[in-house]
Parts: sequence; C-alpha cells; structure tokens
Amino acid sequence: MPKSWKSVCFFPFTFILLSSLIVLGQQPQSGNQHDTWKLEKDKNGIRVYSRHLEDSKFKEVKVNCDLNATLSQLAAFVSDIDHYKDAVYRVADAYVVKRVNDREFYFYNETAMSWPVSNRDLVMHMVFQMDHTTRTLHIRGTNVPGMMPEKKGVVRIPHWHSLWTIHEIANNKLRVEYLFSVDPGGELPIWLVNTLIAVGPYQSFSGMEKLLSRPYYQNRTFSFLQP
Repeated sequence: MPKSWKSVCFFPFTFILLSSLIVLGQQPQSGNQHDTWKLEKDKNGIRVYSRHLEDSKFKEVKVNCDLNATLSQLAAFVSDIDHYKDAVYRVADAYVVKRVNDREFYFYNETAMSWPVSNRDLVMHMVFQMDHTTRTLHIRGTNVPGMMPEKKGVVRIPHWHSLWTIHEIANNKLRVEYLFSVDPGGELPIWLVNTLIAVGPYQSFSGMEKLLSRPYYQNRTFSFLQP
C-alpha cells in the first residue's frame, strides 16, 4: 500500500504509470493481432496482465480487480481535474481545456519526471458511456494531438489510449477492468519499462479505495448515471 493517500497514482496521468508505458498500435481491444495475456502480478485481489502488441517493442496492460466503491465515486475522481494536483502523484499541472458536458471533456496534464528524464504532457479526451441494462460504465481516454501548443523542455506524449470497463455488481461494489497502451515519446529504456510493467498498475489500484473515500468524491451526481 502507498504510504499516504496522496501517493496513490491514477493510471492515465501519473509518474509510476509512466514507468510502465507501452507503445500503442491502436485502441486496446481483443483480437488475433495480440499475444495471449501473461499474468504479471496477482496480489490482494489485483491481477495485472500484459501482452505484446503486433509490431511493437512494448506491451499493453490489463488490470482486473474489485473495488468497494460506487460508480459515482469513480466517475467523480476521473472527472474532477481540479483535485489532480492534490490527489495524483507527480502531477505538475492539470486543468480542463474544454468541457462539453459531464460525460465528455478535454483536459491538459503534465507529469513531473525525475532528472534526467523530461516531464511528459498531453491533452486527453475523456468520454463516459453508461449501459443501464448491464449497469456497466465505460470510460475511454484518448490523447488529442495539436489541441495545445507544446512546451519547451516537456515531451508531448504522442499516443495514449485507455479503456475502463466498470460493472456495478452490488451496492458499493464494482468489478473493474482497465486496459491501457501508450507511447511515452522521447527516449526511455525499453528494458526498464518492461521490467516495471506490473509495478505502477498494482500500486495504483492498491490505494484506489482509500483515495475514492475523500470527501470531494462523495454524493456526486452525473447525468449519464441516471436511469
């Protein structure tokens, strides 16, 4: 478990995840173009898998776990950009660029990296889609090139695709699958990235329940969660 709630790192935007980055060929999905999933870590109910993408040196990652939380808590965390600098480890800057509505928005995020690695940034497009029949929430994240000018000395992440699939299996109980694949841009040792592939994802989810219990993620309402 992380030493404090603030050290929890959330997948789409954090330093620990950037140690587990993987080159993206396309949106995460199932198909014959991928290798079979390999179990990298199975601890405390959190299972982390990886597999090689076709024509890629890096890996795609999948996380499966159950969380004692509600759909509104998780949606609040993902969409509450104003608290990223307080709640997400190593966020140097984060703000909404454009909010279409409560189910779609664009935001800027810069992640602080340790010297000599340059900071990484990107503009993300987030879309929430609820299937009320199956009580399943999908959250898709995709980088948007060219929406904001690049900063001097900061490496712009050229590709990021992620997909949350969250099933509400009982009151205050969620079953989560998270897929992500990224090209971090610049120079990062492939051996280091692949060696640490399970560390960031496991640390992120091991502290997720504690983070979701923060006051500003409680009693929030979203139009897409309404019947």
